[in-house]
Parts: sequence; C-alpha cells; structure tokens
Amino acid sequence: MAIERVHSSDTQVFVNGERIPAVNSLSISSSKKVTDIPRLGVSYISDRILNSNQSSELSIGILLTTGATGVDPFYLYQQRESGFLSTGKFDFEIKDRVGVTTISGASLNSYSLNGSVGELVNGQSSYEGDGAIVTSVGALDYSDHTNDTFGGFFRPKDIEISTASNDKEGISSSALNIQDFTLSVSLQRTPVTRLGTRTPLFRYPTLPAQGSLSFNIVKNQVTGMDISSLVCESGVITIDLKDNDGDSVMNFVTSGCCLETVDESTSLDDNTQISFSYYFPILK
Repeated sequence: MAIERVHSSDTQVFVNGERIPAVNSLSISSSKKVTDIPRLGVSYISDRILNSNQSSELSIGILLTTGATGVDPFYLYQQRESGFLSTGKFDFEIKDRVGVTTISGASLNSYSLNGSVGELVNGQSSYEGDGAIVTSVGALDYSDHTNDTFGGFFRPKDIEISTASNDKEGISSSALNIQDFTLSVSLQRTPVTRLGTRTPLFRYPTLPAQGSLSFNIVKNQVTGMDISSLVCESGVITIDLKDNDGDSVMNFVTSGCCLETVDESTSLDDNTQISFSYYFPILK
C-alpha cells in the first residue's frame, strides 16, 4: 500500500539505540557549508567546494516523566553524569514509515527546562552532529509501534526555589507564590578536525559557559534583600517540584548562582508580579 503521508504518530526517536519516550516536537536542519570559487573575468560564482564540518542540527522537545527515579533523565545524564561540557557524542536515529534519518557524532548545544503550576513540565534539547544520512533501510512498520513504559507525566502543584549562602541577595520561596520557572543552558562549540578529514574529531565547548534560571512570583512578601553589595553574592539554588501531598517529585540543584535582575510589574485589576533572574556557571 502506498504511503500518502508521514504523521507524527509514525515517528520515533532513538539515542544510542534507546528510544526516547514522550517526544512532542522534533526538527532537523541541514545546510551545506561551502567556499565559493570565483574565476577571473567571470561575474558570477561558477564553482563551489565543500568545507569541513558538514553538520546537521537536531532539536528535540520532550514532556518530562517521573520515571522510576522521579528525575528528568536528560538533566540527570547531562549534568550529573557526563556533564554539559562533555565532548562525548550521541548517535540519533529518527525512524518513520518511510525510512531512517541518522545523525551521528552529535554534541549538546543547548538544554532548557520549563515548568509552571498545574502544567506539564517540558524540556528542550538541541544537538549538532555529522551530516544527516537518510536511508529506507530500517523503516518502521505498524508492528514496531509499542506503548511507552514510564512512571507517568507530572504537573507540579507547588514549586519551591531556595538559595543557600546568599546572605544578602538570596531568598527562600517557601512563603512565596511561584508561578513558573525556566532553567536553560546554552553552549558554543568549536569543531576540531584532523587534516584530511571533513568530520570533526570532537566539538570542544567554548569557555566560560553559563546557564540561567528565572522564575515569577505573585508578590505577597519579599523582605531582607540587599543588592547593593560590591561583590555579588553566590550560592546554591534548589528547585523542588511537589505534588498535591507536598512530596517532592522532581529536584534540580545548581551551584554558583548569582542574582542578576529583579523586576516588579503591576497593572490594573491584576496581581503584582516579581521576576527573578539568576546566572550560574557551567562547571562540568
């Protein structure tokens, strides 16, 4: 039977041979990197040659699941095990009913995590890898469609963010009404290529690297803050996502955080909101 279209339900994503569950968005971008070869006496470019580091960019959006451990597997693997600054490589396969798109040697470029009260927590990761290869071998069949097995999705009912060692600039949110938060990491990488090859041996992260944390609260009390210190205070920030019973389901910890901005806004017939934005260094 002829395939009239490829639907999202026909697509599965694998990393290093293991299927990624709860993927809700996917994009692949490939563009040739070339050098133009002009000729004397000709007003147009007649030839082009390929440069090294022919790459493809992959962006994956996922709905976070509690899993067996209650921790986002992407965050756990990248920060606590291999590290955001790792030069390790991932091999991705995007399979559908038409064929398989393979992106090998991929390195992490960015990671973000977004959560708000009562909404599903979601993450976004982007990678740069070797040029995509598309083949018909390994295309999915209906028999390959199986139900994902994981602990379920999570809607936080209470978000707590606390700081330690920030005597002047830090806050504890246990009495504050946090509405949402965003945790993000962005990396620039320099490809290192051997003479005579077009594929990078690895992509080295450009240092220093940093991440950011921001969250919004409905103002009811914010006291004891002093942001006039000459030397910016820094410390550990803990993000704790809790369920209806007040039990912690997901927990994220970042160190070396430093307060950057505090914005307060209000409008007619609306709650006054305060937005906090923090910087933190990527240490590994």
